[in-house]
Amino acid sequence: MTDRMPTGWAPAPRQGLVPLYPYGFGTILGKSFAVLKGNPKVLLLFVVGVQTLAMAIMLAAIGGIAFAAFSRADTVPENSPEFDQLMWGSGAIVLIATLVLSLGLVAVTTIAQGVVVAEVAHASLAEKATLSRLWRRVRPAFWRLVGYSVLLSIASTVAVAILAVPPIFSALLGTTSGWILFVFALIFALLGGAVLAAWLGTKLFLVPSAIVLEGVGPMRGIRRSWELTRGRFWSTFGVVVLLYLITNVASSIVSGVFSLVSPLITSTLIPLGMGESTSAAATVIGIVVIALTSIVSFAIGAIMLIVLSAGGTLAYIDARMRDEGIDLRMRRYVDAGGAAEDPYTFIRGAAPSPYAAGPAAPAPGYGQPAPAYAPAPGYAPPAPPTAPGYAPPANPPAPGPAAPPAPPHPPAPPV
Repeated sequence: MTDRMPTGWAPAPRQGLVPLYPYGFGTILGKSFAVLKGNPKVLLLFVVGVQTLAMAIMLAAIGGIAFAAFSRADTVPENSPEFDQLMWGSGAIVLIATLVLSLGLVAVTTIAQGVVVAEVAHASLAEKATLSRLWRRVRPAFWRLVGYSVLLSIASTVAVAILAVPPIFSALLGTTSGWILFVFALIFALLGGAVLAAWLGTKLFLVPSAIVLEGVGPMRGIRRSWELTRGRFWSTFGVVVLLYLITNVASSIVSGVFSLVSPLITSTLIPLGMGESTSAAATVIGIVVIALTSIVSFAIGAIMLIVLSAGGTLAYIDARMRDEGIDLRMRRYVDAGGAAEDPYTFIRGAAPSPYAAGPAAPAPGYGQPAPAYAPAPGYAPPAPPTAPGYAPPANPPAPGPAAPPAPPHPPAPPV
């Protein structure tokens, strides 16, 4: 008896975030939250921490700029014409600074979204990637993601402007019938905007994943998302709605609790009846409490961004498994230890997954029995089973005419 391992033995691959076959609705919902514990150093410390830090810096910078700008008005009498000019100029300075700093925050949020997409893609291949490796994948797609965000903002602004025209026109009439038309037009605009936002949000849910993982531009990413959601609109819509509901309810609960605690903190630090000398301190504490509330709300929003981006990436991978069969390429990548080609590269005319039409079958090497499926074109069929100790002949005889049957034996003579 020997303790040596058989020749060619290798341990089973590490379990990835999702099974390497089409999974569907429930898995997308569950794994969107499970991704938070897969690589917390990247997702929680970087995605949440860096975004929250950027938000705190932005609020501090805006507060400092506002204080420096409006404090100049204290040196001018309120009744003088210079006072109004200083107030308008200070407001313009604060507004411009807010816009510029908001653009920086959008850039940080864009990087965070790309990092989440890359992390889910690597976790699906049973890889725990470092931040530098994730950044190498996200860096080429950064400006494409920014371009898509700008394009989406412009389209949203135009849509809101178009939907706002009927209510505004009805309100300008000023008559009773005009106000009735205003109410109906406003209801129509709100309902139409909600339906349009739900439809476009579902059809464009996979765009960031396509931009990061396929390296395409914004327009090509929109086309890819449109193609991949064709025929599975309602399932994708269900994922979007449930993720939004779950994350927003959790965010509302946490924000509500913090809003209830904030007045208690203020009243404890500044008790009633202290006189007018504490008004400045009360103002400062109020500003700090408001800033902390905004930071906490933003941190919760960053966690929501992780969950929603993870759900979009998982829906993208599932759609490509069903339409393009990348689950087979993902298995080859895992079996090769990452030495194979990138399975997320788009290949035109790729065949769909053999599991897409039937029930989901488990992937070999992930703690479940291997499924029986037809070999891919170009691969030899498996050899038939043989009995133990039997070896087939090296050169089997060529087929020829069958041998004639042997003549019957003559009967034995009587004794």
